[in-house]
Amino acid sequence: MTSPEEAKAVIRRWNDEGWSGGNYDLAHEIIAPVMTVHGAGGQAVGMGPDGLIDLIKTWRTAFPDGKMTVDDLIVDGDLVGIRNTWHGTQTAEFYGIPASGKTVHVTSIGIDRVKDGQVVEGWGELDMVGMMQQLGAMPMVGPGAVAAGRSSEWGASSGAGAGTPSAGDTKALAIRFVEQMGAGNSASLSEIVDTDAFVDHNPVWGTTGWHDVVATMAMLRAAMPDLAVRAERDIAIAEGDQVSVHSIFTGTHTGADLFGVAASGKQATWTGNDFLRFAGGKVVERWVSADSLTLFQQIGVLPSMG
Repeated sequence: MTSPEEAKAVIRRWNDEGWSGGNYDLAHEIIAPVMTVHGAGGQAVGMGPDGLIDLIKTWRTAFPDGKMTVDDLIVDGDLVGIRNTWHGTQTAEFYGIPASGKTVHVTSIGIDRVKDGQVVEGWGELDMVGMMQQLGAMPMVGPGAVAAGRSSEWGASSGAGAGTPSAGDTKALAIRFVEQMGAGNSASLSEIVDTDAFVDHNPVWGTTGWHDVVATMAMLRAAMPDLAVRAERDIAIAEGDQVSVHSIFTGTHTGADLFGVAASGKQATWTGNDFLRFAGGKVVERWVSADSLTLFQQIGVLPSMG
């Protein structure tokens, strides 16, 4: 059995030595042969150690100076939630994009399951659209921070409020927050969000405050009237005053135009990870990473990538 603190150490080591250090052999030590990748921001990733080695090599070859900072790390049993940021300068081809010499900062949120000292499952999200826009490889479409001319990084934590409610309470509240957000239930949300203190760190959707978040969800629901959000309860992570939740979004584009694209009747399915911080039993801060690339490709905002 792997203790929670040992699980956290495995994930930190994978980021520090694997992603930042380029120690590819480490994958054969801490990535299980049956490791399953459930998501990687729209990237096709092979399973097991070799799949993860190929992924890191793709990034480190294109960004030889690349570093993955660990911005936050929480653990709950055998599940570890991580917020991080990739920093690097592109000096070689990346997914068919010629070397640009540009430096990128790419935020991501992951959930990993660690058993017997090895990572056996992973649910990862990153701001791939924002990254490609930083490289000049995609048009400046969508609501993201990069398209709006703002920083692609998280920004400093607000530090608003204090408190460490029980893991059970925060986990249930976080799941309610995510699903009620998708349902557009503002009345229910006002009971569990400190709307005055709330800060949103959301490079994917470009939102920074509560009113921005409400407006963005209203925009999505206007375009996709059947929008539904399902939190995956069995992999929610709670530690102290923070919770990480993985969600699946589905909707059919039958309503208003979305990012310049008229309703086509196409159904879209994409995923996202939320990192929430609670104070006084209410959400006061959120960090988001979501696979907006898949959403944009499915409804025709952007073409498919290699």
